[in-house]
Amino acid sequence: MWGKPPFSIPDNYAIDVCDLAAAGEWYKEKLGLHVAHNEREEDSGRPFLDLRMSDEAFLSLVELPPGASVENRHVVFFAKNLEKAKQWLAGRGVLAEPITTDSGGNRLFRFRDLEGNTIEVCIEPG
Repeated sequence: MWGKPPFSIPDNYAIDVCDLAAAGEWYKEKLGLHVAHNEREEDSGRPFLDLRMSDEAFLSLVELPPGASVENRHVVFFAKNLEKAKQWLAGRGVLAEPITTDSGGNRLFRFRDLEGNTIEVCIEPG
């Protein structure tokens, strides 16, 4: 319906979430991720869900124990075209910040997931 996501996950990331089921649905619906079927066990013993776009790196959502606070990690996705990526996300109801340039000259924008975790989308290197 929305086409392939116009960004990629360059490395494996883990994101703490309070509601694993709701967060998993949000990442599948809004970012076009799919469940990664594997036999991996989470070192912490907490419930988790591995998601990916294709055969690339995966994003692990790890459920926090009740009452624990979320540690906001810096997650980075890469895109070839920031404007297209931002427009694609907007079409799925994801509000993103304006495209900016950081102190190193990298162009990027940020958005937040269902639980307030920040995700940065920047221009693919090279």
